Amino acid sequence: MKAKRGEFGYIKRKKKSALLTTLLMVLLGIIVFVTGLLLNKMSNRNIFTVIAVLFVLPGAKSLVAYIVTFPYQSVSKERYDRVREVLPEQTELYADMVITSAEKVMHLDFAVVGNGQVIGLLGNGKQEISYVRKYLTDGVHNWGPDYKVKIVDSEKTFLNEVKNITPQEVDEKEEEQVKSYLLALIV
Repeated sequence: MKAKRGEFGYIKRKKKSALLTTLLMVLLGIIVFVTGLLLNKMSNRNIFTVIAVLFVLPGAKSLVAYIVTFPYQSVSKERYDRVREVLPEQTELYADMVITSAEKVMHLDFAVVGNGQVIGLLGNGKQEISYVRKYLTDGVHNWGPDYKVKIVDSEKTFLNEVKNITPQEVDEKEEEQVKSYLLALIV
């Protein structure tokens, strides 16, 4: 099953998929190259060599995705269920978010989006909460200028913030744009 961004278990499935894709591209490239050698009297000057080299591009893309997600783990089912229990109506829960910027790779265990708010919980590891907060706030405000972005590093604080979300009127188009933006950030 294809790993969908923001779903529970995404990191685990993404790592597996990226590694398998990388290995498949390497294997196919080698097979095409060797076939070209055998068909052209051991000369590598043929179209098969060019085709084999083209397998490097998707293989490299998959390898980069694997390397970026390698240090991170998916959240446990118990933690995921705990957050789902307190999730208010008209909000959406994203899990296992690995986000890249030009300077850093960021990891959020959870993000709750809806009712004009984005509330995120930093994953384990050393991360500058101020950088993550600023990066996401700047990006979200491009799509939803009135959205409030809160990034916390404590699960207890995160659960309290999620419980205290109050329903409010929001522009549905704006909310969809914010959700699409956040999903597009995920590796």
